[in-house]
Amino acid sequence: MTFFLVLLFLPVLGVCVLRLGGFDGNWLTVAVLALTPYFAGYGLVVALLSLVLRRKMLTVLTLVAALSLGVVLVPRFLPDGNALPGGQRVRLLTVNLRLGQASTDALMSLVRDARVDVLVLQELTPGALSGLDSAGVAQLLPYRAVQAEPGASGSGILARVPLRQIVLTGDTRFENVAAVVDLSGSTDIEVLSVHVDPPVNSDADRKRWQSELSALPGPDSYGRPRVLAGDFNATLDHGAMNAVLDRGYNDGGEVAGEGLRPTWSSRNPPGPPVTIDHVLVDRRVGVVGVSVYGVAGSDHNAVFAELALPR
Repeated sequence: MTFFLVLLFLPVLGVCVLRLGGFDGNWLTVAVLALTPYFAGYGLVVALLSLVLRRKMLTVLTLVAALSLGVVLVPRFLPDGNALPGGQRVRLLTVNLRLGQASTDALMSLVRDARVDVLVLQELTPGALSGLDSAGVAQLLPYRAVQAEPGASGSGILARVPLRQIVLTGDTRFENVAAVVDLSGSTDIEVLSVHVDPPVNSDADRKRWQSELSALPGPDSYGRPRVLAGDFNATLDHGAMNAVLDRGYNDGGEVAGEGLRPTWSSRNPPGPPVTIDHVLVDRRVGVVGVSVYGVAGSDHNAVFAELALPR
């Protein structure tokens, strides 16, 4: 029985070492790290089982590992409570359209109901853009910087206010459209629609994923506040993602206490939901609130964030 319990404990220990050490490892361990919240709960179950079976040392070790994972998870469901900047508010929505198959009606309803100022899209196809135009998106968001492409490559930013397209990334597998959002207040912002290559299936994919995450632009402390929004194919338990945050960003969901809201789940093969879509904000930008919404036709949920800009 002790041997069986040790076998149950080893996965918790492995995830704990990788997560706390900031190691992503190979493509398989990258996939496993995305499940860190589940391993924390699993560890508590194993600790309880060890306790019932009176394996005191295993109980203590498993409980320590599970609680260590819990420590890094707690900030994600506790709002930070910091005072908000006193500048203009911006309502931003980002969603991966799943090869352009997301429901146009569902997306338009979200845009209207959330009174979206800036819409950030990944996997934007020519057909999806045409559908949005036919549904009257230009009446709500008349300005755009888009690169619609067949398949998963397309990207775009639509807004209520004028946009000026800029370049913030180098060569990437998917389009990562960026724009200056010309707001009516004293502070404009730069927005990047992020779509990072997924890291699974091979180590070549994992290396490209790490490279694209590391190449994302850091905040410009002397320039406009910067917002990175979209499908990072990474959770807050990946070392490569935390390296992006360490350059000067906050994760909007974590700031608002919504950092454990799942945004994607694997359909083939079926897998548990994970949080890989994010709104990262320059630390000068406050987060009023974050919500996650399902979108019919897409395997990703939409992430909405209301932001408070500095004066």
